[in-house]
Amino acid sequence: MTEMRLPRRLVSELADVVHKRTHGHALFVVQLLNSLVSDLTISYSPLLHRFYWDQDNVCTLNTADNVASLIVSNLTSLPIGELQCLRIISCFGMQVHIDLLELLEVFKMAPQGGFGLYLRNLCDQGIIEVISTLVVFTHDLIQEQVYKIIPLKERQQLHCEIGIFLGSKTSLGASSEHKPIDAAMDQLYLSDVSDNEETHIDASSLVAIATSQINHAGPEFFSDRSQHIRFASWNFCAGKNAADHSSFRAALHFYKNGIAFLSHDLWLEDTYELCLKLYEGAAFSSSALGENSQIVMYANGIINNVNLEDSLVAQSLLIGSSSVLGKYTESVARGIAVLRQLKFDIPATQTPVVVMQTIERTEREASMYNFSQIANNQKRGDTKAIKILKLVDSIVAACYQIASPWLPLVACETVRYSLQNGIHAESASCEF
Repeated sequence: MTEMRLPRRLVSELADVVHKRTHGHALFVVQLLNSLVSDLTISYSPLLHRFYWDQDNVCTLNTADNVASLIVSNLTSLPIGELQCLRIISCFGMQVHIDLLELLEVFKMAPQGGFGLYLRNLCDQGIIEVISTLVVFTHDLIQEQVYKIIPLKERQQLHCEIGIFLGSKTSLGASSEHKPIDAAMDQLYLSDVSDNEETHIDASSLVAIATSQINHAGPEFFSDRSQHIRFASWNFCAGKNAADHSSFRAALHFYKNGIAFLSHDLWLEDTYELCLKLYEGAAFSSSALGENSQIVMYANGIINNVNLEDSLVAQSLLIGSSSVLGKYTESVARGIAVLRQLKFDIPATQTPVVVMQTIERTEREASMYNFSQIANNQKRGDTKAIKILKLVDSIVAACYQIASPWLPLVACETVRYSLQNGIHAESASCEF
């Protein structure tokens, strides 16, 4: 302050920031001030006849590595309440929402007296800072060290307890704990996350946070099979929420973790539906991300373990994946083979004579229906028909790309299928 020859009122805010960023170490204070002058964050203003700086820019300064190392070396000497506060915050990574800490005030492993009692002192020590609604570690080395000094078993237990506590504040709570897996899945899939008056955190975000904590504990931490199934269903719910918000990378992460929780119980009678939904979700998310090898892996995982009807979504995704790679002939061949398994009357050859005969037959059958009959034949809720028509859509797209002679044959048979089984929105791709 005396070097700048400025009154205390002008430099007090700068001094506070410098003290927090250097932990009060004299050598680091000099280094930081010199760097601020070098990069012109602090400069002499001829207009003001004094040194000048933008306080907002100064407040966004990062803690230097050497300062972080000094702070890390003193972590173990912190009071137990402050250390427990930091341990819990570190379980969320570099930052955590203040509303989430408020929700955790009644958490059984929260520091005595609550988080608010310790945050100010930790901020004063330069370990964390509060930015808007976030509590942030001032350096990643600090967060990493706080997290590492927690013994592995204790760390897993902490993640587990946090996840279960936060899950209890959502529809994940007890909804899936004591129900058969199909009933629990319906509850998680169909219901919105319960509104929580205790927090302003978005409901789907809270589901993702709770599930992520369980995933950090890891499947190996849980020995009970029912817990594996329970937390696999949590991952399905979190993945579904993420996919609904077009966050397919996060969705794929949750679906993968769900599958990992079922690694020893895949495709059993009581996990069949959950496995199917997790694998379909992973294949669909991989498709949205353009990760073809992942699509093939998850789609084949379904096809090799389920009946034909349950594999239709996977077949459609696999055909689409081959088409993206330019393997249109392979896509068409696979599609035709699946349609024949579904009893579609696709001729063995696609000669011009056969094509014309098929078109004439379809025209005759279609002419038996007037417009009103077709309009009144609309069906809703027939999931098998919808899956079949989506499969047809992927086949038609591949046929179109290579002007395949199979295209009119597939189209005609699809028209006949729709006339017999009802018109759906998905029927439109072939009905021309």
